[in-house]
Amino acid sequence: MNDSLSSSAHPYFAQALLDWYPRHRRDLPWRHTRDPYAIWLSEVILQQTRVKQGLPYYLTFINSYPTVQDLAAAPQDEVLRHWQGLGYYSRARNMHHTAQQVVSEYGGRFPDSYAGLLQLRGVGQYTAAAIASFAYDERVAVLDGNVFRVLARVFGLAQDIAVPASRKVFQQLADTLIPADQPAEFNQAIMEFGAIQCTPLKPDCLFCPLQSQCYAFQHGLVSELPVKSKAKAARTRYFHYLVLRYANTVYMRKRGPKDIWEGLYDFHLQETDSGELPAVTLLSAVEALGGQLDTSRAEEPVQALRHILSHQKVEAKFHPVWLQEPLPEASRLQAGLSAFSAGQIEELPKPIMIANYISNKMK
Repeated sequence: MNDSLSSSAHPYFAQALLDWYPRHRRDLPWRHTRDPYAIWLSEVILQQTRVKQGLPYYLTFINSYPTVQDLAAAPQDEVLRHWQGLGYYSRARNMHHTAQQVVSEYGGRFPDSYAGLLQLRGVGQYTAAAIASFAYDERVAVLDGNVFRVLARVFGLAQDIAVPASRKVFQQLADTLIPADQPAEFNQAIMEFGAIQCTPLKPDCLFCPLQSQCYAFQHGLVSELPVKSKAKAARTRYFHYLVLRYANTVYMRKRGPKDIWEGLYDFHLQETDSGELPAVTLLSAVEALGGQLDTSRAEEPVQALRHILSHQKVEAKFHPVWLQEPLPEASRLQAGLSAFSAGQIEELPKPIMIANYISNKMK
């Protein structure tokens, strides 16, 4: 797809972005620091999050944990609670582990090179490049979704960006474009350009400084580039939560590994193949826990709440279950349930679906 037009963009590309960036960049707190910890924190939070959504989380984390030592020393439940609502909770767990790794293995100082940063858990090529260039002025090009899009459109690259092998093509091009004397400014500029000018939908081509050199614009391919194959259809899971309550006590459990929401708290779960849970099945589940229903306080189930993850959809229905007496300790422990007060529940890290249910239906 490349031709002389896309090749002509090379001499102008970096300078056009460096001219554009000071006039259009957003004033964001992590752009006022060379602290690798603060930069790393922002990159972890923003990996799959819009700036508008991620900024309050960044401010919460940097205020709660001003240094990597503070984050490393924090309880994981507390870290997950601050992360609540961002999704992709494995990032929060990896972030906590990485902070501990930096403290225990590196004396509390982040590695000062791209190669060194790649040795940290959860730090991939993009994050390492961002920290290395922003904190240490190392000449290594970043490659995120915004950069893929800008390069594909301007230079007419038709490789499928969902295919890992395509990364090498884009990385080689980006590495030829990044100026040796302004690597941090260039990386910030190209990512910002993709975020607010060369956007996925309705890019501002009319006022684009690269319009005359842009392959996609000149060939009517803006909506076709970049090429990205569709992911597999997400499977649907049906969760039936038994919201077990006695007096002012609510029973919850901490989710285990090898499934979604690891380390977060939810209610006793019955997963089924459909959106319905027969009353007899619910009663049997309560009796299996040694519980007895308080039929005088029966409530209708809350209709399904949907939560869409990257690879699956969760349809959850909440069944309020009031008990005549507390659950027997042996069966409670076997089911992994713990008794909490309303105040204690507030402090637990929870999937946003669970947090919303508690906020809206349990006050």
